[in-house]
Amino acid sequence: MPANKEAFIRYRIIDKLLRNKRKTYPSMDDFIEEMEEKLGKTFSESTVQKDIKAMKQDNLLGYMAPIKWSKREGGYYYSDENFTITEIPLSEDDIDSLEFAATVLQQFKGVKMFSDFEATVDKIFNAINVNSMLSEDEIEETIQFEKVPYFKGSNHIGKLLEYIKARNCISISYKKFDSEETKTHKIHPYLLKEYRNRWYLIGMNNKNGYINTFGLDRIAYIDICNEQFKFHKDFSSKTYFDHAFGITTFEGEAQELKLAFNKRQKEYIKTQPLHETQEIISETDDELIIKIKVGLTIELKMHLLSFGENVKVLAPKELQKQIKEKLQETLKQY
Repeated sequence: MPANKEAFIRYRIIDKLLRNKRKTYPSMDDFIEEMEEKLGKTFSESTVQKDIKAMKQDNLLGYMAPIKWSKREGGYYYSDENFTITEIPLSEDDIDSLEFAATVLQQFKGVKMFSDFEATVDKIFNAINVNSMLSEDEIEETIQFEKVPYFKGSNHIGKLLEYIKARNCISISYKKFDSEETKTHKIHPYLLKEYRNRWYLIGMNNKNGYINTFGLDRIAYIDICNEQFKFHKDFSSKTYFDHAFGITTFEGEAQELKLAFNKRQKEYIKTQPLHETQEIISETDDELIIKIKVGLTIELKMHLLSFGENVKVLAPKELQKQIKEKLQETLKQY
């Protein structure tokens, strides 16, 4: 562990013991014992004395900690009982929550869109790491996240955010996965949305007034166009995806689906709902019946098919028929 990082952890230990309302006036031995327990090495009295002096007097640290010695109590204390080296006093629960959030941020450091903010992420992570007194290795041993992969198109995010905030009409060069042709579209950009580690732009097509979704990984270039920015009268970023399943939107009204999950799958569906509109209709030991209100999109059908024999579509009949046909087509592959 770098010496300066270890020193900050020692400062945090001293601060924590000085603010401990249950055991006031910590002694030199208390400081040393806590440091050795947390850092796994021995420390001398002179090291702790230097730490206390630095906390009190070092202008670069900027703490100017009001640490005093009480001869009567035989220990140290803050003359200002509300003082802490952190700007905001944190409870252990606060630290645990912030540590979790900071560790989540760490997962995005390798993603290109966050390259400009890596220093900020490091500052947050190191600050919380010091407060929690856990090393990076210890954190990795106790909690692991799914790694965020690099995705093509992440370089567009910063520029698109600027255009959305400035309300600029933009021109994009776009190529669909199932097409060899690259087309240029004039778009009034409204929203950026992330879904399954991919980012999408939602905006109104200047040509026909429709709301379209564009995958950032399929955008070749972006530039400002000469059209005046326009708002779609029916678009709201807060409600646009209310009844969408995934990133795919739909025309017409959302429909109520009734789905039956067997014993093997039902607990998963209860603890991780398919959609925010999910409601339980009935439940037995062998079956869970739920309802959700969504549009009938390709994404929805693909997700239902992924459950295989563990789900049965009860309604609407139109969807039940489509799922049955897809399963029959799948069997033909074998």
